[in-house]
Amino acid sequence: MLPIRLDVSRDTTRLSLGVGNEDTELTAEGVDRLIQHLAECRAQMSPVHPAEPPDDPSRLHHGDNLLWRVKAAPEAAAIQFAVQHPGLGWIAIYLSRAQVEDLITSIEFELVKVPESR
Repeated sequence: MLPIRLDVSRDTTRLSLGVGNEDTELTAEGVDRLIQHLAECRAQMSPVHPAEPPDDPSRLHHGDNLLWRVKAAPEAAAIQFAVQHPGLGWIAIYLSRAQVEDLITSIEFELVKVPESR
């Protein structure tokens, strides 16, 4: 596999991407398009991601800005639940009423294991 080099510009507006002897520069929009395309390709590959998240925290994408949105999507008979990751952008899923109820139950079940804080 060829070495990959990544360097963010001093003004943080561009990414220099080097693969082997070839280099290119991408804007933030270009990086977003590349991430989306890579994710689409990865979704077609084997092995598939496991059904459960890994226990190893270093193998998860973490965000620290805690932005989310819940929006009714009557055309899909669902709720759209979206979370923002600082590097991946917005990730949205549609949840049916039954899935929302299961999610609430799961959260309540796990919440009893967390001490209250003020």
